[in-house]
Amino acid sequence: MKFKYNYINFILPAIILVLSILIYFINMGSYPFIDTDETKFVAIAKEMLNYNSWVNIKLNGENIFDYSPLFFWITNFSCLIFGKINAVSARLPIAAATTIGIFTLFYVIKSILQKTYAIIISLILALSLGVIVFSRLATNDILSAFLMMQTILFSYLLLFNKNDKYKSLLWCYILFFCGLSVLSAGILGFLIPLFSISAIFIFSGKSRKLLNIHYIYIGIIIFLITVLPWHILMINRHGLSFIKEYIDGYNIIKYTGIKESLSVIGLFLLGFLPWTFSFIWILGTKFKAIINSFISYFKENSEDKLKEKWNKLKQVDKFLSINTIVFFCALIFSVLYGDKYTFLIIFLMFPAACISGYYWYEYLIKKKHDKSIFFATLIPDITLIICSLAGLLGHNILNKWLFNGLNHLVIPLIIIFFIIPLIGIFAVILKGRIIVFLSNIILMISLSFVITPSIYNFICKNGGENDLISYAQIANKEKVTLTAFIPSKKYSLIYYYDNHVNFYNKNNLEGLKEYLKNNPKDFVIVEIKDLWAIEEYGIKYMLLDAGKRYCMIQHMLYDIEKLEDKTEPEIIVY
Repeated sequence: MKFKYNYINFILPAIILVLSILIYFINMGSYPFIDTDETKFVAIAKEMLNYNSWVNIKLNGENIFDYSPLFFWITNFSCLIFGKINAVSARLPIAAATTIGIFTLFYVIKSILQKTYAIIISLILALSLGVIVFSRLATNDILSAFLMMQTILFSYLLLFNKNDKYKSLLWCYILFFCGLSVLSAGILGFLIPLFSISAIFIFSGKSRKLLNIHYIYIGIIIFLITVLPWHILMINRHGLSFIKEYIDGYNIIKYTGIKESLSVIGLFLLGFLPWTFSFIWILGTKFKAIINSFISYFKENSEDKLKEKWNKLKQVDKFLSINTIVFFCALIFSVLYGDKYTFLIIFLMFPAACISGYYWYEYLIKKKHDKSIFFATLIPDITLIICSLAGLLGHNILNKWLFNGLNHLVIPLIIIFFIIPLIGIFAVILKGRIIVFLSNIILMISLSFVITPSIYNFICKNGGENDLISYAQIANKEKVTLTAFIPSKKYSLIYYYDNHVNFYNKNNLEGLKEYLKNNPKDFVIVEIKDLWAIEEYGIKYMLLDAGKRYCMIQHMLYDIEKLEDKTEPEIIVY
């Protein structure tokens, strides 16, 4: 029995490690940085590294006050180890942060409940679509979400811990990770843990005991040491302008509106696939009971009464209750901010995984919730089968432009979106519970391993990002100024061009005309679809190169009509 126990303790973390390598690390360098968020974050890190300025956050030479520095510090530390900044060195810390976060989740839940709960919940979070997608990108979203998750997880340990001698140590962990969360997610890195932890402490009737200054004061010092130095340096350098823009960026009064709020809910449901439908079904069937229990729970608002009710709850019911509280606390902030901060949406997946994991545990081990898991499996699997059939007939059904470049994925699509869901459907009908769960795991591993790099490369090619990368590199080689007359700032130009990029409004044709005359040697990026309007406006230009969506032009220093031999000079193509 002892050997078996040790074997299980070894094999479960090994499963998490192997899965992390498969879904987060493999092929991470096989596609370029994705515009706009990834190239934006990496461009800031590159600028910080190039100018050896570890306090100021700048992009394209301009100060940015509504970002916090931790992501850029970690990225640049990785780049210094690898000797250069590239796709692998920039993405590696994010994949590592996800892996560490999943391990922490596993060990905390194992200590609160048991190993089976822990592995199921860890797998659900690790294999959620949103976690997989953003763990493969060098952005701040996963780092911020998982740092907040670490803060909450240690508060769970504090809540369930019965030994007073560990309370001070746990508060040190909580406030240290809260400090890191502030350095990653700004003010929200403090507010979300504050509201969530306060709510679960009040719910448990332990707020006075757990907030005892005797336990917390060392943690407060650690928090201040972590957070204050960078903020003091920024205030010293930039004064009120930093304070105003930094606070304004996280202003909780700025409600974005119903459209953006619905967008957040939609993105969460999409990002939590393939577990979304089980979560919706569970939350839907239990929502009324949850609300009623919370109302009745707080009718007697005495802390002693709350503590008495808390003590009567089973351990697993306590765990479900606090995760429900954390989910709705995070949801309030997500709705307020809309889709401005993706890390809020990713953070929602943590309590959602804990709630879903309990019901998957009961389905797998206790053979409950057959009806909910049946529909939760049937709906997405049928949808995936339809998508795979559409992929097979792609040239006839899908737009040719959309399908072009993904022909090599036809066979993987058949396997991933047809065979695996088909197995899941048969398994759920025949009540092969383990196979139902495993089919979701295999689906997400296959999706990450086979399709993710291809989809990212597809986006870069058809979105025109490869054009921008090429033009930035050409401008570097020719040592000329790069300018862009396009609808929005494309950060690929900033990252791949080793100097300041000039951005102008594409609708300002008069401005483009004047710019070309005054800066005849500059390389100018415009959208191909705008070339006709540029010609009609009488702007004389020379086409240097044309790509999928963008082209590069230069001022025409000659007038074709006045050439003696009436022949057009050769167009320069790179």
